[in-house]
Amino acid sequence: MSMVKRLTEHQEEKCRVAEQIAIEAGVLKRCEYHGELYEFDSMDKTPAYKLGNYKFTKGELKGIFDERREMTDAIQAAIEEAGMGCVGCSEFEKE
Repeated sequence: MSMVKRLTEHQEEKCRVAEQIAIEAGVLKRCEYHGELYEFDSMDKTPAYKLGNYKFTKGELKGIFDERREMTDAIQAAIEEAGMGCVGCSEFEKE
């Protein structure tokens, strides 16, 4: 496997883990029908950072994130990239 492919896969894993942390914390939600990720609690993102820091301190994210800042940046990116709602569901509601 090429070095570029390994780096790409590792970056994708970081994104998936950051999304999962935000979901577990109740900040993001995944639509059960369309699979889209969207903000569930757009007012307070703190629970996602707290959960991420807890997992980082316990060593649960070892091998995924080298530094705490890298993890919090990934969580922030996951939250910022998520929509405000599921596009598929909102299109269905328009019909």
